[in-house]
Parts: sequence; C-alpha cells; structure tokens
Amino acid sequence: MHKLRNILGPLRVLDAVHRSGGVARAAQSLHVTPGAVSHQIRALEAALDTRLSRKVGREAVLTASGMQLATRVAELFDRVEEAVQEASARGKTRRIRLKVIPSFAIKWLMPRLASFYAAHADIDLEVATVTRADDVSLGDADFVVRRGHGHWPGTHAERLFDDVLALACAPSMAAGIRQPDDVLEHKLLHSMIAPVSWEAWLAHAGLPAAGARLVPLANAALCLQAAVQGVGIALTQQAYMQEELARGLLAHPLDMALRSGDAYYLVSAPGTLDIRPCADFAAWVRSVV
Repeated sequence: MHKLRNILGPLRVLDAVHRSGGVARAAQSLHVTPGAVSHQIRALEAALDTRLSRKVGREAVLTASGMQLATRVAELFDRVEEAVQEASARGKTRRIRLKVIPSFAIKWLMPRLASFYAAHADIDLEVATVTRADDVSLGDADFVVRRGHGHWPGTHAERLFDDVLALACAPSMAAGIRQPDDVLEHKLLHSMIAPVSWEAWLAHAGLPAAGARLVPLANAALCLQAAVQGVGIALTQQAYMQEELARGLLAHPLDMALRSGDAYYLVSAPGTLDIRPCADFAAWVRSVV
C-alpha cells in the first residue's frame, strides 16, 4: 500500500500519455512541460524496475509492458471516476423514498409532515404504501417502516413505537362500557391489514370470539374514522389515535391495551444514513417520535 501511494501520481501521468497518444499531448492535458511528464515516467520505471517507454524519433512511445500497464490503469481510473460520480450524485439527491402501510402514512406521518418540510424545504419525500406491516423488502426505497423484533440481517433499524393495540370509540359509547364483555354489544371495527387483532384482544380479555360482530375495514385509519362517527369500537395502534383522543373525538372505553412485544421500526440499508438527506430525515423522525 505504501508503494502504491508513492506511484499514484506517476501512474496518472502514464494514463495521460496513453489516453492522449504521446508525451507532448499528455503534457498539454496536464498543463505541465514534456520534461515533467518524462521525469514522472522515468520515476515510475525506477519504482517498478520495468521499461515502460522508448524513443521513436523525437517522440517517446510506450513499450509493450508500458501499454499493458497503461491499459489496466485506465480501466481502474475509469472505475474510480465512476464510483466518485455515483457517490457525489447520491450525496446531492434531495428525494427520499419511504414505504409504509396506509394507516402509518395517514395517522402518524401526515400530521407531522409539515414540521419536516418546515426544516427541510429542499427535500422531497416520496411515500409509497404496502399492504403488510411486516413487509421486509426495501426494494428501491431508502426507508421502510416495519413491525417486528427489530433484528433483520443486513439492515439498520431504529425503534419508533411499541406495537400496542388499544380500544377507541366515541365518548358517548365509551360511557356505557364498564367491563370487557360490554364490548360484545357493539360492532367491532378491525383493519383488514391486521385481521386477527380482535380475536387476540378477546382471547386476552377471556371473551369468546364466536358472538362478536366484526366489521372489516381497509385499514386502521378508516377504523378510527368510523369510530369517531359512532359506528363501533376500533382496535388499532395506540400511536395512531393520539390526535382524536386529544381533541375529545375518541375515548378509551377500557384500559386494556394489547402488547405484542414487537415494535415499529424505521429500517434502511447499511450506508443509507451516510447520505445527507437521508440522515436529515432519520434525525427528524427521531425528534418527533
């Protein structure tokens, strides 16, 4: 490695001679004298103990060994240049791609998004939705929000909030629910993304699922909206109902949350947080959790 560092400059000169077709043209492209170019070639020959050029008339041309080395070096410099350009382009991108389930987008992300754009008006956030909260595929996204244990090989995961299912309904309905079996007198709203959530809650409460009047809706956001309208009792992520609870549109009829032991995570590929816009987005998420 030490020897390579010492000859990188001469190798660059050799590359210029090869690409431009001679010492004189290489000197012009490098903005130095032909003598300086020849000196660098001789230094490289001395370091490698190999004849790299020879005189043909007044011009120096590369030997077979010099041409072979120059060709290999040109390929390597092209690859380095390409890698540098790719890294530079990634650093300059101002678009972040995020994959989330619809309820997370509607009930958690959107209410907070104005604060992100207030701090980072030059970054565009592209939000795509998935149908499963445990979708483990990043695909072409920079980030995905996943539910699970937080340990996925080859990824970086930051905990957002615990997986906690809570009951919510209109305050007038909540006033009449004093014990667990009272919920069976109402329609039970559940997200089709989490179809067994009510079954798990009823089992946790020691209640039979056979007589429950389940009303399936597309996602938790619709369940909460229906609950606000007095349709029934929603069982959704506690993190999704904070705004409605704060405004008095919903109430907890019973203090019986169901904790799975999992959590929701902001997941990215290794190296993603080295890119400035992505690092800014992750920092913002941490600040609003």
